[in-house]
Amino acid sequence: MSAGSVAVTDFVLEEALYIRRVVEGEIEREPVDLVPLIASGALTIFSADSEAELQTFIDLTVDLDDGEAMTAALAIHRGCVLVTDDRKAERLLAGRVQLRATLELMRDWARTEGVAADEVRAALTGVYERGYQAPTRHPLKSWWDAAITAQ
Repeated sequence: MSAGSVAVTDFVLEEALYIRRVVEGEIEREPVDLVPLIASGALTIFSADSEAELQTFIDLTVDLDDGEAMTAALAIHRGCVLVTDDRKAERLLAGRVQLRATLELMRDWARTEGVAADEVRAALTGVYERGYQAPTRHPLKSWWDAAITAQ
């Protein structure tokens, strides 16, 4: 897998059925269709394929939900970066795998691509409306606050 590629585990794929969407002030469930992303190669699906990966998964399920545990197990064994906003997962996995947070991805996207402030605000508003809550104690929380309220 190349740098900048995105992958999810088969566990997460099965969990990612709907996202929240706000329509005229009402929250609706919008079906997630990942098929076009998979077909285009923008998204890769990983499955455990070794005893070591499965054992790490089993060990991690003591403290993490199945999707997070499988994702972490595969990231550990395959040397991938794990994107998570789960504080418990961050504590448990620190030092075992490289961790990134949604806020880092969003900020890096905005900076690297030179995205206009109104487009950044629209993107952040979109992820917020779909259920994302910026962690109150994350080092980039002030960036989120400034970007989401930028005029």
